[in-house]
This record gives sequence, C-alpha cells and structure tokens, in this order.
Amino acid sequence: MASSHPQRTRRMKRARIPLLCGACLLALYLVLALAGGGFHPRLDDTFAWKGDSVLLFAHRGVALSVPENSEASLSEAQRFGFLAVEIDVRKTKDNELMLFHDKSAQRLLGLDVEFSELTLDRVKGRKLLFAGKETTNSVPTLREVFQKFGTTLKFYLDMKNKGFKDADQIVALIDEFGLYDRTILASVDPLFVAYVEHKYPKVNTALERFDFFQVWVYRLIPKKWKPDFLSGSAIKVTREHVEWLGKEQLLSKRIVYQAGGTNYNRMLNFGITKAIIDYDPNVHPRALSQPIAEAR
Repeated sequence: MASSHPQRTRRMKRARIPLLCGACLLALYLVLALAGGGFHPRLDDTFAWKGDSVLLFAHRGVALSVPENSEASLSEAQRFGFLAVEIDVRKTKDNELMLFHDKSAQRLLGLDVEFSELTLDRVKGRKLLFAGKETTNSVPTLREVFQKFGTTLKFYLDMKNKGFKDADQIVALIDEFGLYDRTILASVDPLFVAYVEHKYPKVNTALERFDFFQVWVYRLIPKKWKPDFLSGSAIKVTREHVEWLGKEQLLSKRIVYQAGGTNYNRMLNFGITKAIIDYDPNVHPRALSQPIAEAR
C-alpha cells in the first residue's frame, strides 16, 4: 500500500504533460496572432481588377483543339476574349518552373514517369499530346509565358509545389517581370500561403479548396498571413456562405471553379464575380469581362 502514493503522483505528473504542452501551444498561437495583426479579414490585395466586374479565368487556357497549359491554349483564350487564364505550375528535376498539371507525365507526354523526375531538356524534347495524339506544341516554361503574355493576360497560378524555396523561386519570377498586379499565386497549403504573405506581402495569394466548412481555418489565420483570395468549388457554394462572404466584405475576394453549366449563372446571381471556367461556347457565349449586371 505504501508504494501506491508515488505511483499515483507519477501518473498525475504524466497527465499534466499534455495540458502543459497544450497551454504552451495556445500561448504561442496567441502571441503569433497578436504579431500577425489579429484576426480581421485581409482586404489589401493589389490585383488590378474592379470587384464589381466579372473576370473569367480560362482553365488551363482554352483547350478545345490544342493541349492544355500550352502557349497555343493561351493564345486561344485570348482569341475567345479572355483577359485572364488559370495555369498549373510544376518544377522539373533541374528546378525549372513549367506549365504542367498532372503529377505523372503519362497523359500529356506519353512518359510513364513523374514530371518532377524529368529534366528541362527531356521535357522540351517531347511534344504534348492532345486526345492521345502528338501535336506540334511543347511544354512552356513559366518564363516563356510571362515573356509572351505578361502584358496582355492576367494569371491565376496554381502552384503544385509547396516548399518555401518553390515560393521564393516563383515570386522572383513575378518580381522580374513586374507582374504583382497581374498575378494570383494559389495553393491548397495554408502554410505556403502564410509564408508568401509574410515574406512577400505584395504578392496576391489564394487559398484553394475553400468552402463554407473551411471558414474556421480562415478565421484562425492571423490577418498578416491571411490569403488575399479564397478559391473553391462552385458546387459547394451555399447561400449561407455567400451571406458570410458579404458580411466579411469578402464577396469580391471569392474565386470559384467548376462553374460550368447552370453553376455559371448561379454564381453570377450570388454576386460572385471571379470564376475559373472550362470554356464552352454554348454555356459561355461571351467570355469577355463585363459588368455583372450585363453578364447575368
């Protein structure tokens, strides 16, 4: 019986460890929150666009007859009247930023290997496939795209790499071409977005896969590190979510994708003015940006 008291004391000490750790983490979080400016919405983006006008981003360009994420698809987007495009950015094995969506190179290059294992020379040595057939198009580098389209298009950059060094590299390219007001850098990773906002506040960011159920994530991010835009599926947008966006002055900061068919007009009726769309001439007869009243 005499030994039970020391054992109980040890158990109580062990039980306190998680509580102490939790208290320390909470205290650290509160310090970071205060240093980050509290929890108010982020309303200081520099993206050059009027919030009350519709802006449609062509999803991977317009790829009706040419490969997605190619210079040809971006030229097609311009031909159909788009002022902005959504493009996917991945890095090669030798750290070149290129336009490519898939993790695997099989569908678009016919190579049974991950894209990240390919060098720039090997990627440039292959032609892009469209509907399984080889085309005359090759995978462009992000530098080539900025050089050719940087003054005529706005860009939603879906960053597939999530490391901080990857962020440094893509921001350096945005800075080199002076495209701070023409680009939105998007990621599904809140830490990636927070890093960019902390180190490069001039860069416009978007947190992807955001819907009404991720509101609590947004609220917990300190103001200085909050994303400038919130991007997510149009399918998950509810009237309650739109009401919350309006209350927080974030309606013009909302970007939706999967906005085809009836979803397109539904988003416009909700007052959401920025959408990433797969162009369909039957659904989107006019791909030009326009006042929202005219677009409805």
